[in-house]
Amino acid sequence: MLHTTRKSTWRRSALLVIAAVLVMTIMAACGNNKDKEEGSSGLTFKGAGEGTVVATYKDGTVTEPEFNKYLDIFNIMQPGYEQVIAIPQFKEQLLQQFVSYKILSAQATEATLKKAGDETDEQMKSFEDTLKTNADVKKTLDDKKVSTDDVKTYLNLMLVVVEHMNSKVTDDEMKAEYEKNVGNYNPVTVRHILVATTDPADSTKTLRTKEEALARAKEVKAKLDAGGDWTALAKEYSDDTGSKDSGGEYKDAKASDWVEGFKNAALTQPLNKIGDPVETEYGYHVIEVEKRDQATYDKITDEQKQEVQSVVAYNHMNTFMTDEMPKQDVKITLPEASPEASASPGASESPAASESPAASESPAAK
Repeated sequence: MLHTTRKSTWRRSALLVIAAVLVMTIMAACGNNKDKEEGSSGLTFKGAGEGTVVATYKDGTVTEPEFNKYLDIFNIMQPGYEQVIAIPQFKEQLLQQFVSYKILSAQATEATLKKAGDETDEQMKSFEDTLKTNADVKKTLDDKKVSTDDVKTYLNLMLVVVEHMNSKVTDDEMKAEYEKNVGNYNPVTVRHILVATTDPADSTKTLRTKEEALARAKEVKAKLDAGGDWTALAKEYSDDTGSKDSGGEYKDAKASDWVEGFKNAALTQPLNKIGDPVETEYGYHVIEVEKRDQATYDKITDEQKQEVQSVVAYNHMNTFMTDEMPKQDVKITLPEASPEASASPGASESPAASESPAASESPAAK
C-alpha cells in the first residue's frame, strides 16, 4: 500500500499517456512535415486561433476554447479534477503547463515527431477497441463534446514533449544518475509490519496516537527478535492490507516507490536484521530487509535504462521550467473567477497533491 505520488504534473501526464486507463493515441499525421514548420507555435487543437486569448508567449497565443478543450481532456485522463480545475490558482498552473508543452513541441525535431507517432500508432488500435466495448468512455467523450481528433491532439502534445525531453538525455548523464541512486533502480525484498496511526482506508480516522503506535511496534519487534513468526505476527499486528496476509513481504520491489523513511531503511538497513521501528506519515514500520540487488550500469536491463532515462529527462524538464520559461514572456489573461471559486478548499494544491493511490499496493509511499 501507500505508493508515492510525488511526481510533477508533466511527468505524471507522460506516464498517463503511456499507460493510460483510457488507452489513447496520437494524431496519425504527427510525423507529417507539414504539421511542424520552423517557427511554429507548437502542436495545438483544431480551431485554436478562434475565441478570446487567455495567454500569450513569445511565439504564440492560447485561446479560451483551445484551453477549455485541453482542460476537458485533462479531466478525462485524470478523473475527479473537475472541482479542482475551477480553482483559479490551479487553473492558471495548468495554463502555464499547456503553454510550456506548446513551446517544447515547437522545438521538437522531425525525428522526435516521427518517433512519437510510431510509438502511439499501436495505441490507436487499442483506443478504437475501447470505444467499441466501453460505453462509459464513449459517453464521457460525447458529454464533453470531445472528438477523437481532440484526444489525439492532446496525446500528440504529451508524447512529443516526452520524446523531446528524452532526446536531450545522454548516456553519460544516465550513468551518473544510476551510480548516484543505484538503490532506486534495483529490486529490494523486504518484510514489514505497519502499526498505523490513521486508518489506511480513511485518513481522517485516527486508529491510535503516535505513542500508542510506537509502543505496539516495539512490542511486535520484541516478538520477532524472540523468534516470532512473520506470517502470524503480520496478520495480528499489521495495518498494511497489501502485505499482512503474505507475512509482510514485498518481493523484488522498487525502493524509489516508497516514502523517504521507508525507502531509506530499505536501502541502508543491514540485511536479515530486524530494525528499530521506522516512523513515516502512516505510523511505525518494523522492517527486515531480506535482499538488495545492485547491478553495475553495464549489466542493467533495457527496462531499468528506460527508468533512468525518465528521471534524467524529468530533470531536464525541471531545468527548462525554471531557467527557460521565464524567458518566454508568458502573460496570463484568464477571466476573473467568482469569489466562490477563489475560496474553494485546496486552492494551493498542485495537481499531484490531491491524487491518492490505491491503499493496498505496496508499503509506505508518499
